[in-house]
Amino acid sequence: MSSVTPGAEVTSRRPLTPAASTDQERNPWLVLIVLCAAIFMLLLDTTIVNVAQRKIQAGLDADLTQIQWILDSYILTYAVFLLSFGRLGDVFGRKRLFILGMAIFTFASALCGASAWIAGQIGISGASALIFARVLQGFGGAFMMPQTLSLISVVFPPEKRGAAMGLWGSVVALGAVIGPIAGGFIVTHYAWEWVFLINLPVGIIAIAATLAIVPESTDPLASKRIDWLGLLLSGSGIFAFVFAMIEGPKAGWTSPLILSLILVSAVLLTFFVLWERRAVDPMMKLELFRIRNFWVGNVISLAVAFGMLGIFFPMTLFLQGALGFSPIKAGLTMTPMSLMIMIAAPLAGRLTDRIGARWILTAGLGLMTLGIVFIIGRISTETTWRGLFPALLVTGLGMGMTFAPMTAAVMAEVPPRIAGSASGILNTARNIGQVLGIAVLGSILQSRLAIHATDRLSGVELDPATRDSLISAVQDSRFETLPALLPQAQMSQLGRILGSVQSAFVESLHDTFYVSAAICLFAALIALVMRNPVRRPATAQRPATARQAAIAD
Repeated sequence: MSSVTPGAEVTSRRPLTPAASTDQERNPWLVLIVLCAAIFMLLLDTTIVNVAQRKIQAGLDADLTQIQWILDSYILTYAVFLLSFGRLGDVFGRKRLFILGMAIFTFASALCGASAWIAGQIGISGASALIFARVLQGFGGAFMMPQTLSLISVVFPPEKRGAAMGLWGSVVALGAVIGPIAGGFIVTHYAWEWVFLINLPVGIIAIAATLAIVPESTDPLASKRIDWLGLLLSGSGIFAFVFAMIEGPKAGWTSPLILSLILVSAVLLTFFVLWERRAVDPMMKLELFRIRNFWVGNVISLAVAFGMLGIFFPMTLFLQGALGFSPIKAGLTMTPMSLMIMIAAPLAGRLTDRIGARWILTAGLGLMTLGIVFIIGRISTETTWRGLFPALLVTGLGMGMTFAPMTAAVMAEVPPRIAGSASGILNTARNIGQVLGIAVLGSILQSRLAIHATDRLSGVELDPATRDSLISAVQDSRFETLPALLPQAQMSQLGRILGSVQSAFVESLHDTFYVSAAICLFAALIALVMRNPVRRPATAQRPATARQAAIAD
């Protein structure tokens, strides 16, 4: 395994150059505002597009496969490049790559909005043009996301990083709040293209602010050589895995395609780790995994992302599909959870700076588990937003107490010179958790829907073909098609059938949420392994030169 070079141990005692010193004296809170504004744009776009997919489908005359790829092409591209682009920021400049990512993302957003026009000019389908633009968006997003945490780690002293991570987590939660509501408003009152075009002014302003405010930083020990083989092996391995997770629910988890993709992914990622142990300047710094809090935090990040999708993804299907909520009403129903995250995350971040992350994380994950169980008890065919309100508050409080301490603990003992590599690993773990959550919990929901729908509809007098068609539609969450599948002679039973389907969905949601709660409980137990580092003296008590050395690391 590659070891830390002697120079890495003495880097913290090197003085900054005058230019670097000037950059570091900039107000770190202004830097945080700029970074958060850009990340808000990135996260807002992701949630808005999910809400707008049906209007996009109608506007571009796209089939279901094309719509799925409009969503998945972004996820796939984003996941593949997160790991490598984090390290490239260390090598070539975090600010430089952050601006490059914003420019690509903003330009791609313009292409998304103009995809129908572009398709007409070059003679391809509008869906194909939009898929290409979404790939470009994912490429830009992968440049942006890992640079944010590495820049925060560089500009904030250790004793203030928890508070900064807390505010960063609040912005992530705000994106989750505003996205569904804004998306529902836009698709209700405006053309779907505005879902993407609203990114243009935000992106342009964020680029200008980054140029003026955010300082540049790099790894002074980097060789400036790109680990091309590491990039290829990691990118290919992650691509195979994420593609398998996306296609698994449709193709079947035991199909030759999915099993082959999982095997190829395992082989490629194994070779990637073996290569990184030998590389002179590896893309992924394996010595990071010697830091207990780093690897523990990454395991928790993956588990929490998995568990969160166990709430948002099935709940959205339930509220809009089974209960018939509009996108805006569904978004507003989930708002208490996200608002509680916004409130709790900064407070938990500040508390982490004082007492460490272990017990805050354990309590937060415990509250997440209890909150999910609480939600299970509130979900029924008569569910209203008032009934869900207290359970969502508890779950949101737990999430808010988890995000900031987890991120702060992961990055706390990472030398700032390789913060980009650490951020890339953390964001990749989180993204893999999200993909796994959608794939695994989505498959569990589908399988339980088939079982419960079969049981519930067994008491309704239907011919076998009609019953099978109804069960298939329920499995795919195509609730709006149920009346059309019923023969005219049996329309009198529509009300009973819809009631049975709603009950089946409630029972299936309970089963799915129990899995999500179990994952969060597992993460809470893992959090007990985390070590509270010895508190460093406050920055104000250090000489100026010592502070510069700590930032330079």
